[in-house]
Amino acid sequence: MNYKEIIKNAIIEIVSQIDYQAKTLDELKEILINNYEFEFKDDALIDSLNELLAQYEIFLNKKKDKYLSNRLANKYKGYISIKHNDYGFVSNPYYPDFYVDCEDFNSALDKDYVLYHVTEDRFGASGYKAVILDVIKRNYEYLVGELYFKNNKYYLKTNDKKITKPVIVNLVKNAKSKDIVRVKINSYGEILKCEVIDILGDSNTLGIDISSIAAQYGVLREFSSEVIEEVNNIDIDFDYEYKRRKHYDIAIYTIDGEDAKDLDDAVSLRKLDNGNYELGVYIADVSFYVREGMLTDLEALTRGTSVYLVDRVIPMLPVRLSNDLCSLNPNEEKLVISCIMEIDQQGNVVTSSLEEGIIKTTKRLSYQKCNIVLEKGLVEEIDYDQGIIDNLQLMVELRDILNQKRTRRGSIDFDTIEPKIILNEAGIAIDIIPIERGISETIIEEFMIVCNETVAEFISSLDLPFIYRVHDKPDNIKFQMLKTMVSKLGYKLQGLYPKELQKLLNALDSKDNYIKNSMLRLMAKAIYSEENIGHFGLASRFYTHFTSPIRRYPDLLVHRLIRRYIFNHQNLLSDSEYFELKEQIASIAKQNSNSERSAMECEFAVNDMKKAEYMSSFIGSIYEGIVTSIHKFGIFVTLPNTVDGLIRKDNLRINGFSFDNYSNVFINRNGRKITLGENVKVRLINANKKTSEIDFELVYNNKGVSRYGKYKGYRKK
Repeated sequence: MNYKEIIKNAIIEIVSQIDYQAKTLDELKEILINNYEFEFKDDALIDSLNELLAQYEIFLNKKKDKYLSNRLANKYKGYISIKHNDYGFVSNPYYPDFYVDCEDFNSALDKDYVLYHVTEDRFGASGYKAVILDVIKRNYEYLVGELYFKNNKYYLKTNDKKITKPVIVNLVKNAKSKDIVRVKINSYGEILKCEVIDILGDSNTLGIDISSIAAQYGVLREFSSEVIEEVNNIDIDFDYEYKRRKHYDIAIYTIDGEDAKDLDDAVSLRKLDNGNYELGVYIADVSFYVREGMLTDLEALTRGTSVYLVDRVIPMLPVRLSNDLCSLNPNEEKLVISCIMEIDQQGNVVTSSLEEGIIKTTKRLSYQKCNIVLEKGLVEEIDYDQGIIDNLQLMVELRDILNQKRTRRGSIDFDTIEPKIILNEAGIAIDIIPIERGISETIIEEFMIVCNETVAEFISSLDLPFIYRVHDKPDNIKFQMLKTMVSKLGYKLQGLYPKELQKLLNALDSKDNYIKNSMLRLMAKAIYSEENIGHFGLASRFYTHFTSPIRRYPDLLVHRLIRRYIFNHQNLLSDSEYFELKEQIASIAKQNSNSERSAMECEFAVNDMKKAEYMSSFIGSIYEGIVTSIHKFGIFVTLPNTVDGLIRKDNLRINGFSFDNYSNVFINRNGRKITLGENVKVRLINANKKTSEIDFELVYNNKGVSRYGKYKGYRKK
């Protein structure tokens, strides 16, 4: 952190105090000298104040020449959420969200980061409303949609429900009507004015529906010719690396999905004479090929992560690296960074080492085949010899030990079910299969967790800049809401500790599994950070991401730092080097946390769209589902195939139900309630692929019969 940043942080700390009063430049200077013992020139202070003013961190009363806090200035920063074209809400650091009338949007779009002030509202429920003053950061910089020509102008038709303003495309380049394009917004206002950046194809192009969503989330598909050329010209002295790196005289396996092509981790396991286990985790040495500052490195940093969509992978690295040079393909010698751990019978890592190695995997194993062996015992159906089967059994043994240790300390495992969406040759969704983790998936999960913890703890002990995978504890208000909800169902939740949440999960009756969704919403999002605050969900003091450098940039950075500190012994840093490196890591951590979130949202959006496409073939069918969330606007019901649909309040009202705000249930005149976790029968009345919306209407619930009568048979998908 440079000197100016230290001054700025001190000023923010001063003005953030509850009892802060407006102060002049000289008064602020006096506080900094007396309370913080700073010595600085006036120019440095003035520059810092001007930067804070530009960032809306502080404000200036020009008449009195005094600096104000946001509360004194009545100016706040927050994210606007536009629920409808007529109104929205904006977040506030001190108070509940404020209502914003559409007349006061000031060109802001949904999820923009804005500056606003609060004013009285005689007609509002709270008595106050917000008026947007400025847009600090735009959420929408690009749009994706279909180009069409009308009244001598080109327009964009987008499926995004949040974009209700006309979108004019002033510069179309080579695009034509009915092309699906990505446009950059150049002008915001009542009309959005744009120019075409990419032509994704026409509306009939195979897979254009998925490509459109990926483009909307900024997920880049093609690599530049310069990056491809750089990767094609990578040339290493493999003979030199072969001689200097460690070789391993042990059976080493990759275990992945049948269709995986980017194999970045392999494992070995043997039992030692003292009864302990020697676990080897071998990770593709991507950092050896992708050096800092290369065009390929800059591209990987921009992407942040590989994105796994229904029918494709959009990789972080070009295919020559992800599927060839770095991938731990069978019968090929590959460069790795190895983490070799000795683990005792209680799951404690007794000793560990990080090494530059070279391996040739013994055999490529798959989750599917391993699960057939381990879960069904059908050994004769699989082409695995006895040595492999014995090793798999040993892996199960160590998995159990590691899992029991995590359980003892309170690690939380939601064990969620993921959908596998099957497409036909035309790219149309034809089935949705719920997928649960098998034994082999949990083996690799446990091995990777202990490896990530071991690496993080070792580097942390060096007290050097590093990137951690951190998970903060849940918000206390949300926790109290969850506590109230589960107490009504007879469950106890005593404190905000991982162990308590774990106990609740283990205690849940099968009919109350919907509570897992509420708990997931309670949890904070895991992110990357230069500061180690631990991992709440894993109940772990030290955690990082070391095991997937082919598909995650933070893992690649971890490998670079390991090479710098351990292999190259560059671990004596001056103060300036220390702070400069830590700042760099902080910037990368923030950028990659955002990239990861965007990739996940993209994956969810594609799944939702394809689920709606699949369900559109079954309009009128009746299903049995479970109520998983209740809101004023309606009830979400989840089907066994993981599809979620909404019973809107209008449909519930027709059936005699109204929303009880106090108990958060829908109740009818006879006192019959629709509650969380309840099994209901619903009819599918709408499935809109363009908006990814699925709508149900209530047919029957276990507290009574709707106006449609009780159906003896129903169609379950």
